[in-house]
Amino acid sequence: MSKPGSQTSTRSDAPPAKSESPRSPLGSGWQPLKVYLIYRLLLASTLLAVYFIEPSGLPRTYDIELYLTTALAYWALSLISLFATRNPRSALHFKVFLVVLIDIITISILEHSNGPGSSNLSILLLVAVAAGSILVVGRLGTLFAAMATIAVLYKAIYAVVFTGIFYGHDFIQSGLLGIAFFITSMFSQQLSSRLRDSEALAQQRTEELASLEELNHHIIQRMRTGIIVIDNRDKILLINEACWKMFGMPAMQKNTHLMSVSPELDDRLKQWRHDNLSTSKPFKASLSGPEVHTNFTSIETGETSDVLIFVDDNTRMAQHAQQLKLASLGGLTASIAHEIRNPLGAISHAAQLLLESPDLNKGDSRLTEIIQQHCQRMNKVIENVLQLSRRKPAEPTLLNIVDWLKAFIEEFQSTIPTQADIDIKHERTDLEFRIDASQIHQVLSNLFMNGLRYSEKHSGKRVLSVYVGLSLQNEQPYIDIIDKGPGIPEDQIEKIFEPFFTTDNAGTGLGLYIAKELCEANQARLDYVPITTGACFRITFSHPGRNIAL
Repeated sequence: MSKPGSQTSTRSDAPPAKSESPRSPLGSGWQPLKVYLIYRLLLASTLLAVYFIEPSGLPRTYDIELYLTTALAYWALSLISLFATRNPRSALHFKVFLVVLIDIITISILEHSNGPGSSNLSILLLVAVAAGSILVVGRLGTLFAAMATIAVLYKAIYAVVFTGIFYGHDFIQSGLLGIAFFITSMFSQQLSSRLRDSEALAQQRTEELASLEELNHHIIQRMRTGIIVIDNRDKILLINEACWKMFGMPAMQKNTHLMSVSPELDDRLKQWRHDNLSTSKPFKASLSGPEVHTNFTSIETGETSDVLIFVDDNTRMAQHAQQLKLASLGGLTASIAHEIRNPLGAISHAAQLLLESPDLNKGDSRLTEIIQQHCQRMNKVIENVLQLSRRKPAEPTLLNIVDWLKAFIEEFQSTIPTQADIDIKHERTDLEFRIDASQIHQVLSNLFMNGLRYSEKHSGKRVLSVYVGLSLQNEQPYIDIIDKGPGIPEDQIEKIFEPFFTTDNAGTGLGLYIAKELCEANQARLDYVPITTGACFRITFSHPGRNIAL
C-alpha cells in the first residue's frame, strides 16, 4: 500500500447507512426463507421417494397418477423457487404468500389423492403455517392458518357431498387441526416478533460500533500527532497519515517492518524495551522532514502485547523552548553586550589614535591594525546579539512566493558590490506563504551572501540557484538555496546552526543561527539538505492556510 489509510481499509467519510426498521421482516444474516425453501425441496424429494420405493405402500391410495403428478410438480416448483429467490428482501410478502399457498394446495391434493379417511399428510400444513407466520409481519400469518383450516375442512365436506359417506372423526380431526393452525400462527407471530426485535437491537448495536470505529479511524487519521501501532514482531499494524508524512511517505505493504520505515525509531524502540524508563532523544524523521520526539506505551490485547508509539513534531516544542530561553537571556545578553561595547569602543579609539602617532614603527603599526580588526569583529558579534535579543515578534502576511522572490533577488543584486548570477526555478506560480517579509528578507540575505561567497571561493564564479517547490508530504511550500561551493563535511552538519560555529575566519558564527531562529519564529524550518555538488539550504514554510500563533 502507498498510504496509511489503505492499510486499515479504504473508508469514506460518509456516515454509515441507516439501519433497517426494528420491524423489518428479514434482518441481515437471518435467512429463514432460504431454510424453509430447502425444507420444501427435501419434503418434495421424500414424497417422491415414497412413491418410487413402494407405490403400493401408499395408504389407501386410489389415484396414484394424481399423487405422482402432484409430487413431481411440487418437487420442480420447490427446486425453481430455491434458486429463483436470490433476493428475499424484494417483494418478500408476495413470495412467502405464493410459497405457502403452493404448499397448502399441494399437501391438500396429495391428501385427497389418498382417498377417504386420512393419511396424516395434513399435519405438514402446521409447518407451512408456522413458516409463513414467521416470515411475514401482520395479519397475513393468520390468513395462512385460515387457508390451511379451509383446506382440511374441504376434504371432509368433499367426502360427504360427493361420496355420501359421513366420517365424523374427519370433521373432529379437521376442527382440531384448524385450532392447531391458529394457535401455531399466533405463537409463531409472537416468536417472530421477538426475534425481529432482538435482531434489530443487535443490528443497531453493530452499526453503532461500526460508526464508532469509523469515527475513531477518522480521528486517528486526522490527528496532527503521529501514531504507530506495532506487534511483538515489530510489524506495523497501523500508521496514521500525519506519521506517514513525517517519515517521508514510505511505501507501505502488509506486515511492513518498522526498520524499513525508520531505523532510528526501531533503535529507540529497542532501547525502550530494554529500559522503559529511558528518555529518547529527538531525531530527524526523514532527510527533509522535521525533528520528532517519541513516546512508547504497551497495549495488552489478549495473548499479544502490541506497542503504541506517539510521534510528535519537535519543531513547536523546540520553538517554544527557544522563545523561553531567549526571553530569559535577552535582558542579560543586552546588558553584557552593552558593558562589553563601551570598553571595546575605547580600545578601538585608542588603537586608532595610536596608529596616527608619527613615532610608531612598522611592527607596532601592524599590531595596532590587528587590534582594530578584532574590535570591529567583536562589535559585529555584539550587534548580532543585540539584534537577536531585541527581535520583534513576527508579523506574518500572505504573499506569493515567486513574485516576492523575484522582487527580492532584483533588490539584492542591486545592493551587492559585485554582480552575481542568481537563477530561479519554480514548479508553480500560484504558491503562497505566510511570513514576516522583513524577517524572511534578512534570512535570505544571509543565505545568499554565504552561498555566493563559498561559490566564488570554490569555483571562482558568483553563482546561485534558487528553487521553489511544494512538499508532497505535508503540502507545505519550500525554497532551496543551492550554491556551487565545496559543501559541508558530514561531521559538521549537526553544528552549522549552533551559535558561534564557523569555518570562515572572518565570520562570527551567528548568521545561520539567527536565520534558523527567524525561521522558527515564523513556524518555518531551515534545514541543510545534502547534495552531490555544492550545498543546499531548504526553508520549509508552514501551510499558507494556517495562521501563525504568536
